[in-house]
Amino acid sequence: MRTPTLSALLAIGAATLTLTAVAPSAVAAPNTGSAGGSSSSGCGPRSNADRLFLRESYHDREDCEVQDAAIQLALSECRWLDTHGGSAANQIELAESTRDTLEYPFTFLDAAIQAYCPQHML
Repeated sequence: MRTPTLSALLAIGAATLTLTAVAPSAVAAPNTGSAGGSSSSGCGPRSNADRLFLRESYHDREDCEVQDAAIQLALSECRWLDTHGGSAANQIELAESTRDTLEYPFTFLDAAIQAYCPQHML
């Protein structure tokens, strides 16, 4: 059962990933609240957590805008788990709810947990 909060989170994440995936390269990368920039050349530095997440989620070779959107979605997933609990059932629900947005939703969530909210590791 999807909660309204989860649905809103996923709608925002899906829109962000969709919009940034087709954004022209001249668009400046948004502020992620992390170290900023990208692991790709020319995008600036990333925090250790960002680099871990991007590598483990297989987004490390994406352009800056897609990476920033992925980081924002990962942080949102962690906030949702913080609010609703990091149980196995909640993690499955969260990953399943991103199937339409992400190619590998369980890998993405696992990478988010490793990098940004390890307290939810099972």
